[in-house]
Amino acid sequence: MPVHPALHRTATTVTLTTAAAMLLAACTGPSDPDHDTQIALEHIHGLTEDRETGGLLVASHGGIYRLDEIDRDAELTGPIAGNDFDAMGFTAVVGTLYASGHPGKNSPDHFGDRNLGLIRSDDNGDTWHNVALTGEADFHDLTISTAEPNRIYANNFGTIYRSDDGGRTWNDGTGLDAWDILADPINPNTLYATTATGLHISRDGGETFTPDTNAPAMSLITTFSDGRIVGARLDGTLMYQADSGEWTAGSEISGAVQALTTTTNDEVIVADERGVRLFTDPDATGQVLFRPEPHI
Repeated sequence: MPVHPALHRTATTVTLTTAAAMLLAACTGPSDPDHDTQIALEHIHGLTEDRETGGLLVASHGGIYRLDEIDRDAELTGPIAGNDFDAMGFTAVVGTLYASGHPGKNSPDHFGDRNLGLIRSDDNGDTWHNVALTGEADFHDLTISTAEPNRIYANNFGTIYRSDDGGRTWNDGTGLDAWDILADPINPNTLYATTATGLHISRDGGETFTPDTNAPAMSLITTFSDGRIVGARLDGTLMYQADSGEWTAGSEISGAVQALTTTTNDEVIVADERGVRLFTDPDATGQVLFRPEPHI
């Protein structure tokens, strides 16, 4: 499968936040004299439950950090193995991590000069190896269906790409100016995308998309274990699908959302202006897991 020319463009960092940083007091995470950790955690690009430890993996501007358990008193450490790359795109499935973005100052030479392409870790982030497009691609969003671990979708510069062989080769892509993409955990041919005009759905592996006129406008989305969608609405509210498929408003979010995920217990974790917060359900009051310390 050919690679679309858009993959060869050098990317600049794009986030959904308008503020330069989350100015928050208190920090339960690590710090160092150069403020590397503070800078890294001001830009959280992705969250996923750590299935091996029961904790949380936090993909940031300066590497992958680990919360040892999903609890307010948990210890935050990182970046894992000192890998300080900018993890613009991040996803995980059945014990394998995938990332894309830019090398950090301590990155190994095999990461390339400007863009990571697609890299993969099979040991929970301790080591990474190149999969494809090293030095060329900077995928800003990655998603995998747990039903088909070899199928990876990537979002970049108004085009959505698909790989059916674990990221080694990619199709030409489909034009859609998406903010966030999400593979259905049960049907790998179903792909969701949030856009400025609302939620779009593909039932054919990302080849074509149809607007969902019944869904609210959302910036980021994730799913519960049964495939129901939960998302961050543009007005600062968690939205989720009931068993009937109807949309329901949940808890309030503070400002723009940087990252969103769910756990195996269908809890919701959000990175917003109050820090990284856990919602035991979308209607519950958020519990702060950690707050990035402001960089001064």
